[in-house]
Amino acid sequence: MKSHLDGIVVEGERVGIFLLGMSEEVLLESLVQPYKSEKRHDCTVYLTKYMSFFIDEQTKKVNQICMFKGFKGKFLTRYGIGSDLLEVDPNPENWHVDWEASCYESVKHKGIIFGLEEDAIMNEVETNKSFPIGWICIAPPSKYEEHEE
Repeated sequence: MKSHLDGIVVEGERVGIFLLGMSEEVLLESLVQPYKSEKRHDCTVYLTKYMSFFIDEQTKKVNQICMFKGFKGKFLTRYGIGSDLLEVDPNPENWHVDWEASCYESVKHKGIIFGLEEDAIMNEVETNKSFPIGWICIAPPSKYEEHEE
């Protein structure tokens, strides 16, 4: 039985078989793990053990996919949960940081954001420390750009 523990992460596009823009109906047919759902803001969120899928209430399509500890998939075939954020891109100028939400958005890779493990704190982009990735989310690049200053 497929467990949704892995899959290639493509920024702004997909995680394994799950595509941004896929219908809620197709998503639910594709989920083989037990899941629960909850309402948040203007969306329904389907939660599995290692992933969550955000469905826009108006379009009824997936507009964000998040992966958490236990997910084994990789971004750029190398970087996943537990990898060092600065291995993805060591140049501090290539990161847009939302300090309040603790989100790190790559300037080079649009449509993907990273969060650090709970005990990792980056007060500024420091290249001499390790910053393990605790979660990864993808969405259409425009979704994340809306939140930039």
